[in-house]
Amino acid sequence: MKQRVEPPAPTGAEETAAQAQHRLGPIEFTLLVIGAVIGADVYVVAGLGAGLLGPAQLLAWIAAGVLAALIALAFVQCAIICPDAGGSYIYARTAFGPLLGFVAGWALYLGEWIVLPVFPLTFINYLGYFLPQLSSIERDAIAVALVVGITAVTIRGMRASGWTNDVFTVAKLLPLAILTLAGLAATLHHPSVSFNHSRPFAPFGWGHFGAATVLIFWAFAGFELAVLPAGEVRTPRRTLPRGLIVGMAIVTLFYLLSSWAVVIAIPSTVAAGSSRPLSDALGSLFVGFGWPRWLGQICMSLGGLISIASVYEVFMLSLSRLSYALASDGLFPAPLARLHPRFSTPYVGLLFQAIATLVLIPFAGLSSVISIAVFFLGICYLFTALAALQLIHRMPEYRLHLPGLHVLLVLAAMSGLVLISQSSPEQLALGTGLMGLGLLLYALREKTWGEAAAALGELKAVEPETARWMRLHAGWLLATRRHLQRLLHRLR
Repeated sequence: MKQRVEPPAPTGAEETAAQAQHRLGPIEFTLLVIGAVIGADVYVVAGLGAGLLGPAQLLAWIAAGVLAALIALAFVQCAIICPDAGGSYIYARTAFGPLLGFVAGWALYLGEWIVLPVFPLTFINYLGYFLPQLSSIERDAIAVALVVGITAVTIRGMRASGWTNDVFTVAKLLPLAILTLAGLAATLHHPSVSFNHSRPFAPFGWGHFGAATVLIFWAFAGFELAVLPAGEVRTPRRTLPRGLIVGMAIVTLFYLLSSWAVVIAIPSTVAAGSSRPLSDALGSLFVGFGWPRWLGQICMSLGGLISIASVYEVFMLSLSRLSYALASDGLFPAPLARLHPRFSTPYVGLLFQAIATLVLIPFAGLSSVISIAVFFLGICYLFTALAALQLIHRMPEYRLHLPGLHVLLVLAAMSGLVLISQSSPEQLALGTGLMGLGLLLYALREKTWGEAAAALGELKAVEPETARWMRLHAGWLLATRRHLQRLLHRLR
């Protein structure tokens, strides 16, 4: 008989009213999901998809949305059973043990860590509309300012970053809403002109459909990060699945409508060659209505800046929780489990991520970085879907009440395999090598890191008692020191 594994008790059932007040509620968590998904990606991949498929990128958006929906279902199921911070790492560890848990956590960490420099790069691209003559030194200074500012917000804690994300999310949805409404209005008022931009539908053929789907899928990625700070969510068993479902539905609607607006607004060749395709699209739509082009470009450029800063903040916040969970279990270096003495946030992990962002910026090529990131995410998604199947087998009372749930979760696992298989041979070699490096580090350092994490835990446990003892005996120690000094003086 298999050992029954009980899920952890709901966090919200044990916390006081004062504690619950500082946690994320349903609206805040839903906005966190939207904020984690909508960001730099949609402002970048619309142009990349146009360069690979032309207007046919719309089908790639649909395909990527289907893959994301299936995978998100696996995360919802796992989050109901394991609402602890750590996301895929916790799910795979609970289902299969520490080794496969580390594999899933390492893949997720690599997939999110490697794209950190994309955010300051795209931020500078959209800022270039307002400041087109920036020198390289000025661009570097802006990148440093963005990284330092976002890191400072996340170090201050969940409450500060939660409010920041709420404001950012609402603000960045407004320009996308304007773009989608303008696209719908243009389609209704000038249908022939709009559909002319969608022909030929597949000018470059279908050979790059898989590659385009992988790049576009990155626009949907991010929901896996939103569940990482699950321990800081109020009533997680109810909030996590509802927030994921509602948030992903809103994201999918915005993406489909905004991608259609780009297709009908500007030719694919223009979108492919633009560093700000959404800004150019809205500017073109405004011209069709007799409005100034610059008004649309300003609107979308501001939206791009807000979106990029917002999703970078969510990446920093959630990724630090993942490294904290791995370090607490002895699978990452113990310093990553250190908490800030005032704000109780994993500040070492946040500082490491900030430094990594700045170091990786000169080496970041958008297409290649996004593709290799999706390779790692595919591994993470595969293990999450398999963990969902294993966990509902152990704990059927916590399964989602959906017809064909097992089939859908199998399809979610296959979706992860599809994302992995679309990588180029070079990306497969690099990704496999980095995964192998992680396994080697796990084998070599598991005992050392585990002992360090245990020692850190013991130190944290005795720290209050040590401080109390020092306060009680400080006077005695000072008096003893004075007596020893007098004795030495007499002996001389």
